[in-house]
Amino acid sequence: MKPLLIALAAIAQGQNPAPSQSAVQLPNTAAPPKASPAAVAPVPQIPFEPPKVLRIIREFIKPGKTSAHERASMNAVRLLARAKAPANFIGLSAVSGDEEVWFIESHDSFASIEAADTFVGNSPALRWNLNQLEAQDAELVSSTRRLLAVYRKDLSYRGDQLALRLPNTRYFSVVMVGLHPARDAEFSNIVGMVAATYEKVKSDQPLVVYQVVSGSAGLTYLFFSPMPSLQTMDAAAARGRAVREAMGEENAAAMLKTSAEVTATTESLLFALNPRLSYVSREFAALDPDFWTPKPPPKPPVQPGTPDPSPAPGPPGPAAPK
Repeated sequence: MKPLLIALAAIAQGQNPAPSQSAVQLPNTAAPPKASPAAVAPVPQIPFEPPKVLRIIREFIKPGKTSAHERASMNAVRLLARAKAPANFIGLSAVSGDEEVWFIESHDSFASIEAADTFVGNSPALRWNLNQLEAQDAELVSSTRRLLAVYRKDLSYRGDQLALRLPNTRYFSVVMVGLHPARDAEFSNIVGMVAATYEKVKSDQPLVVYQVVSGSAGLTYLFFSPMPSLQTMDAAAARGRAVREAMGEENAAAMLKTSAEVTATTESLLFALNPRLSYVSREFAALDPDFWTPKPPPKPPVQPGTPDPSPAPGPPGPAAPK
């Protein structure tokens, strides 16, 4: 088992560049100059804080079914986008560990989750099509776990930077920590000391903490750290040393001991952000359109005498309800 402190120290003091002003516009509190409405161009805005509530769908893919699963998931994304579903989400594809995909849906409240489900329930055609895709998923997915988690701002470090950097994020380091019963207070103290050390070493790597409130066997926390590139991981050993030196050897040793005592399980995962499996707003996608809304490559011209590569139409399936 990897103690919590070691897992977190490895992602401290990252190399994420701050987003440029051209990528993210912060609100201007000064009085704006007067201008006609037609002369003012809308500026894409993104939240300054991570979502208060996450709904996470964790799907483990059967061997050899990754491509088929991605195609089915892309169809679901297109259906939701066409229906203008109210809940946005990002898709994460595993780079390490088991072959799995996380769909992370952002919400302001638990009532927002209910509203999203009600929207689908009140849309017969959308619900029918999603059910058809879910039936296909049964052949592609070995197991599914659904989690509900709440943002712990008190345990996070520079959570606002996660919201600002998300449009330019390409990878996520995720540490999933399960605690022994009745050790929550000690855990909170450890994480608070880690966050204080991040501040001491002037880490520019956000660390966002969510507490799982439903869907896990015991008390579970999720640590999210965004990365614009895997290059951030190249200096992991040096970052770990910097954190230990800032803490002092005696304090670091004591925290390692306590973290090992309070932690029941630790799972370190690396994900690539997959725009094909994500459903984001137009305003969000406009902050990095080449990544979030890439244009499909042009089809190669068909040479004379070459069979048409387009698949032949199959038999019609059952009609969707209107």
